[in-house]
Amino acid sequence: MYKDRIKAVRLYIKYDLSAADTVRELGYPSRKMLVRWYHETGRVHEGYIKRPAYTSVQIKAAVNYYLEHGRNITRTIRAVGYPTRETLAKWIDKLAPGERKVLIRRGAVVQFSQEQKKDAVIELCAREGSAAAVADRFGASRISLYKWKKELLGAKNSNKSKDLLGVLSHTVF
Repeated sequence: MYKDRIKAVRLYIKYDLSAADTVRELGYPSRKMLVRWYHETGRVHEGYIKRPAYTSVQIKAAVNYYLEHGRNITRTIRAVGYPTRETLAKWIDKLAPGERKVLIRRGAVVQFSQEQKKDAVIELCAREGSAAAVADRFGASRISLYKWKKELLGAKNSNKSKDLLGVLSHTVF
């Protein structure tokens, strides 16, 4: 009986832990019992070494593709069909240290005072040039200017900006 159990567990391991295939071939035990035997029989799978998911050839091919095609992790994964972003990044760091493109984030967010926001909105409403030019003068984005305008004037009044310039010059933001 013990020999049958060991035989079943070894076959279960050989079949990559597929209980259905093991039971189909041996005719015993049930799937649940096989899994139970596997967990109870710790000595049987001591020598079992899980093989890596990718071969060294596959790893080198992925890293080479990355290096030769613009150093883009997403594009490489799409082209070769494997692995995850994190795994590919580890492979690149291991096989080609210092070659991985590192994403550089923008600097700290600039905080504008309420007075600076108010001045920018006044200039935005009274401008003769483009909103982008106004944004450049204040060191902000065009989107931020329109957001500040909406906050200051409200959504209903944002279209009547020229009429509200007098109000703006006396309003505290």
